[in-house]
Amino acid sequence: MARGEGDLVKAPHKKQTFTTQQMREFAACCDPVTGPEYFMRHFFYIQHPTKGQILYEPYGYQVGLIDTYHSNRFAIALMPRQTGKCVTGESLINIRNNTTGKVYDIPIERFYEYQKAIANNECPPDIEQYKRIE
Repeated sequence: MARGEGDLVKAPHKKQTFTTQQMREFAACCDPVTGPEYFMRHFFYIQHPTKGQILYEPYGYQVGLIDTYHSNRFAIALMPRQTGKCVTGESLINIRNNTTGKVYDIPIERFYEYQKAIANNECPPDIEQYKRIE
């Protein structure tokens, strides 16, 4: 299959010219500190099932991973799928007190503190401030 002008991948050894703006963008992508994130935020696209090709918007943990990989040559991440990698301490979960019927929207880190205290027969932290106003 012959390569044409609409190809996404440049043929090997093909000469190409760049504009001044393209050279600035290339230099920004090559920056030793901010280059990987700059490239990811400006030139990295994903294929969405209904929207088609869209610019990738990384989560905070993904930016952190890219920085770790870039800064540490031998970094390894053992991260299985669907394990809540995008959940942060501020992520809210809701719980219902079966006795009172009250519903709470609690930051997940506070919820774990609450559960741990109950499991250890300790006084749990006050969660009244997280009560949902209905």
